[in-house]
Amino acid sequence: RCRMINEDLKYIADHYGLEHQIGKCKEELGELIEAIDSLDERAIIEEIADVEIMISQIKYLRDIPDEQVDVIKKYKISRQLTRIAKEQSNERDN
Repeated sequence: RCRMINEDLKYIADHYGLEHQIGKCKEELGELIEAIDSLDERAIIEEIADVEIMISQIKYLRDIPDEQVDVIKKYKISRQLTRIAKEQSNERDN
């Protein structure tokens, strides 16, 4: 299942349930946006930790395997590298 989730996070996720934890994740995502805007590195680090904790719980509760997410991440990274290569090619041609 999820390699990033430990027994404590499973307990917390099971206790609150998916609907509650989705709301909490949204709250934490908003706090991360605020921290990024503030440029406060400590706040950014704390909010990244909170968001990662919530994402781990949602993946667990929705039974989303890390491997499935990893495949999509690799695809998206590859697609962006292709876009950058095309941009650089176009810049050289101009």
